[in-house]
Amino acid sequence: MAVRQKTASKTRSIVLMGSAGLALGLGVALMFASQPAETSQPLQITALQDGTHGNGRLSPMPHAPVANAGANGFPDLSRADAPAHRKVAFVPETGSPRQSPSADEEFPTSYETFDLDDQPPVAEEMRSDWKSHTLAGGERLTDLWEREWDLPLATLYRLLDDDGNARILNRIRPGQEVEWRVDDEGYLTHLRLWTDRASGHEWTREPDGWDFERGTVENGREISHMILSAEIDGNISAALAARSDLSRRAVNALTVLLDRYLPVRTHARNGDEFTLLVELETLVGDDTPHHLRLLAFDYRGDLIEVKAARHVNGRFYTPEGESLLPPFDRRPFSGNYRISSSFNPQRRHPVTGRVAPHQGTDFAMPIGTPIQAPADGLVTRVENHPLAGRFIVIEHGQGYSTRYLHLNRTLVRPGQTVERGERIALSGNTGRSTGPHLHYEIHVNNRPRNPMRVELPESEALAGEELKQFQGISEALIARLDQGERNRQIAFMPYDELTQ
Repeated sequence: MAVRQKTASKTRSIVLMGSAGLALGLGVALMFASQPAETSQPLQITALQDGTHGNGRLSPMPHAPVANAGANGFPDLSRADAPAHRKVAFVPETGSPRQSPSADEEFPTSYETFDLDDQPPVAEEMRSDWKSHTLAGGERLTDLWEREWDLPLATLYRLLDDDGNARILNRIRPGQEVEWRVDDEGYLTHLRLWTDRASGHEWTREPDGWDFERGTVENGREISHMILSAEIDGNISAALAARSDLSRRAVNALTVLLDRYLPVRTHARNGDEFTLLVELETLVGDDTPHHLRLLAFDYRGDLIEVKAARHVNGRFYTPEGESLLPPFDRRPFSGNYRISSSFNPQRRHPVTGRVAPHQGTDFAMPIGTPIQAPADGLVTRVENHPLAGRFIVIEHGQGYSTRYLHLNRTLVRPGQTVERGERIALSGNTGRSTGPHLHYEIHVNNRPRNPMRVELPESEALAGEELKQFQGISEALIARLDQGERNRQIAFMPYDELTQ
């Protein structure tokens, strides 16, 4: 009877298999369509040297961009070249390594967002911290938006969907300052384009949506400087909190800055002393710092003594030009392994259709491939995770940290210092993934950045013209740090003017 049923249902089975195949094909196509290409977009919102602007106007398009360009040099969003067909095999959650991948696992990756930060930070940076950029001649807003600021181009298209917004954003010029704030997931919440130092335009995202309301901002900004000295009694945060001239937000911000730029997390001891040169920017009529910048510091303790100043690249160097941030290798392994899944904060889950950001770069490699530290650092976490598998986190200083997921075996322990090129693990396929690979992340100031594009320090010291430039800046900062009266505001030129 079973045989007769099998024969009788032959035609129906073929139809069902065809429907399933069609559904699978549509699912895969939708997955690829949701992954924008990691290439620069030829959009022409440009700040030109003479203050004029390129011909043509960027058409507001609220959809995700693709790399195809039309005849006018703008993206042609009416079509998208489909990538080569590929299959994705999903595997059950497991903590043990799998065997070698099959033909269906050509592009091993994971379609989950790994929330490894289940512990709150010791101190939070100033809430809703503004980021800023001063436009230079020839810079394209669209290039900066995606490549430098890690903002979704779809958000810019949504802004440009309004004619009034498009008129403003198409008239940017060199020297204008752009400021923005993002939420915890990296999506834009506020945007400011300053016409001059006292006025400009501001866009604010609606609380329960993705549309923006445009207004004006007319608050002037004041810049002041302060030299702070303190002695550690318990920890840095407590030493700063004991000061009555600092707000709680300022204390939190300074604590994060010191923890970021000073290699004192494991070296600070009671009785250590430190002196800071800080620049504070406030809006007129508001004493709460709108922006706070550490310019130079002098730390003297039992285990560490270091004096350093800020360079134009935002990093700190000793007066001799030696970097406090070690040089980085771009990839944490030897040899050449292809990228199977790129960094993509807008990636969508192929099954659920929901945004599941891919916060790192996946490299397809056999189980047991040696993984190396890309820079000197301190191992802070070696753990197992149901989705990420075995993973390692290394902090490198000045806000830089790296993460390594789906490992087969770890070769380091928490609290261990590692050197550039030292073996730290063997790659694997633990956790939830579609095949053997290394998921590699770089975080800068607690935000994931594209490991293949983020700017990385390449040497241990400045040299040549860059060293001369830094020495001119650092001499002024260190002199003010050494000679200024402690624990009070001082007269000093703004850092941006000093570095021009």
